[in-house]
Amino acid sequence: MKNVKVIVTGAVCAVLGIGAGMGGMYFFQKKNIEFAKDYSLLKEVQDVLEENEKSYPDDADPVEAVVNGYLSKFDKFTLYQAPGEEEAAETVADVESELMNGSVLYVKINSFIWGTNLSFDTKTSELLPKASSIVIDLRNNGGGAIGEAQNICDRFLKTGVTHCFIDNADDYDFEMSDSGNEIDLPVVILVNGGTASASEMMTALFMQNYDNVTVIGTTTYGKGIFQDEKELSNGGVLRFTNGYYTVGDWECYQDVGIEPDITLEMDESLIGTLSDTQLKKALEILG
Repeated sequence: MKNVKVIVTGAVCAVLGIGAGMGGMYFFQKKNIEFAKDYSLLKEVQDVLEENEKSYPDDADPVEAVVNGYLSKFDKFTLYQAPGEEEAAETVADVESELMNGSVLYVKINSFIWGTNLSFDTKTSELLPKASSIVIDLRNNGGGAIGEAQNICDRFLKTGVTHCFIDNADDYDFEMSDSGNEIDLPVVILVNGGTASASEMMTALFMQNYDNVTVIGTTTYGKGIFQDEKELSNGGVLRFTNGYYTVGDWECYQDVGIEPDITLEMDESLIGTLSDTQLKKALEILG
């Protein structure tokens, strides 16, 4: 009987051992498969960056690094967006407008997306004939499609140029054209620390090329670089910095920002309220 117990116990242990071994093998196999997928994606990301002449950080370990850890070695605007992690659709209109004090056209541009130039036209065309001046509110406008901002500027400016310097391609310029029917009204532009990228470019173009403009608020964010996107084989998207731009003869304002003509500090939570002192100052200047 004792021998039977030993045999049974041994058999049970053997079965449990095999089960544990198989479980362990499955666990490690699963981890290896996940690692292989992750490494494959990392290699694809590296290939894209190499094609666009991006140098690899010296301390990056291609064996141990995961994609986002690797990309963190670059700037904060270079990132990987996994499938299903698309940014939420913007619920705020890109352009809002109204007449204030009877004849001041207030235009708030919240973002520059494809079609914002058309939105600007739609939202202002009926109000412009009644306006004697314009407030363009770019506060907390983080930028977006540079071309849309350029097209809106071209409605006002006869001259002006933005130089785009691309890391792996030929440089090019956005130039304003003199159509002969530009808007010619006093303009105040409102900016703050959330005014970035394309909205900073718009501000710079006006400051350099529009005779009757005043910029009010606080120093802008300071983003003079731009990103390109590359769709990856798994459906994800790699967004990477691929150049910078300058406006006119100004230096690139990356990490510096643009100083307004009139600095006026204000809590962001007051934007659009009766206590919006920056807007009040704009209306005061425009009479």
